[in-house]
Amino acid sequence: MSALHRTSFDSVGLPGASVVEELDLQGKLGAFSISDIFQMFSYTEKTGTLAMIQGWNTRTISFERGRISYVAAGSRLPTMPDLLMRNGIVDRATLERAVNSAYTDAEIISLLQKDGTITPADVQHCQDQLLEISIYTLFLWRNCYFTFKAGELVKEGGVAVNIDSTHLIIEGTRRVDEWIEVSPVVPSVFMIFRKHLRPPHARIEPGLSDIFRLIDGQSDVVSIARSVGVTQFEAAKALFDLTQLGYIEAIPPNRVKVIELFNQAVESIYLKLVLFDYSRAALQFENQLNRFAVENKLKVRMSAGKILIGDTNTRISTTELVDLYKLFIGIQNNKFSKEFEPVVAQGLMEGLYRHTDPEMQALMRMYEFVEIEGLVLLEQMGTGLGRRVSR
Repeated sequence: MSALHRTSFDSVGLPGASVVEELDLQGKLGAFSISDIFQMFSYTEKTGTLAMIQGWNTRTISFERGRISYVAAGSRLPTMPDLLMRNGIVDRATLERAVNSAYTDAEIISLLQKDGTITPADVQHCQDQLLEISIYTLFLWRNCYFTFKAGELVKEGGVAVNIDSTHLIIEGTRRVDEWIEVSPVVPSVFMIFRKHLRPPHARIEPGLSDIFRLIDGQSDVVSIARSVGVTQFEAAKALFDLTQLGYIEAIPPNRVKVIELFNQAVESIYLKLVLFDYSRAALQFENQLNRFAVENKLKVRMSAGKILIGDTNTRISTTELVDLYKLFIGIQNNKFSKEFEPVVAQGLMEGLYRHTDPEMQALMRMYEFVEIEGLVLLEQMGTGLGRRVSR
């Protein structure tokens, strides 16, 4: 593993990690924008890896002759096959057959297209989702440190992409402008909406009706986007329009339940690590949780595997809490998947999921505390979770 990759991820994205190689460029967003950096690499056809660090959130982006070819993050990014299954375009059995017949994601996609299981439109849609998750969200980052090492490519622990930087800059900038417009109504992708008791009598436009049908007072922007099969950006715009038209209103997530879920999740992870005979990893997990809490102004603290104090009185909005909790769990799950065998990594959350109540299970799926394509949910996906498309 390269020194740059060690700096970005083995330190769990912490600022101040020692850079063990001489860097060709480093700085902080503010003096530069992400658009400036992408434009410079595109016009000069640079090859190398850009590392971006925003607190515990990290991203590495590899450029080859000015084009983005690979992206990795502190938390696991979904692959194209993952997105095909999440969107219900292919089922588990079909994907497993393709995986057994191919070696790379590109070969899997090609195989599924050849036998007519998926269409070019399906691939394009999943590609749009992947770009949103891996790259377009970067245009919203602020107070971010960056480094660039020329000639060094990091291609592990992430996903391959192939996107023209000029198109990416134009689209990313457009999305930032529109996010600014919708943010007063949809400040976070974890915002939940409910239908008005007395909505307008006018018919809802066809483009908004699919979103409106899923408004239930429990699903957030992420889960609605996944159910409809659109990007989070598209779902947020639709929810903004429905709110402005008077059909729905925003409600924050249940703060008590969110805090309870996080406390149960981290205690469960610690306990499972001990039971799997990884006591040292359990102690490290506890130390990282407490460090993460201090650096992000959370009050939650753990000692000997038990939460001693929670975030009930933390002066952070519920949606911000969800963002931070999801980030921490995502980073830890990604790290565990690299350190332990799959049965251990996935089993860390499986016990909690199987023995908690349906409401908590729904929250664990919504905030991706468990992998949609992981062991926990495969059985449910095989019996109809998500949209299933027959071809």
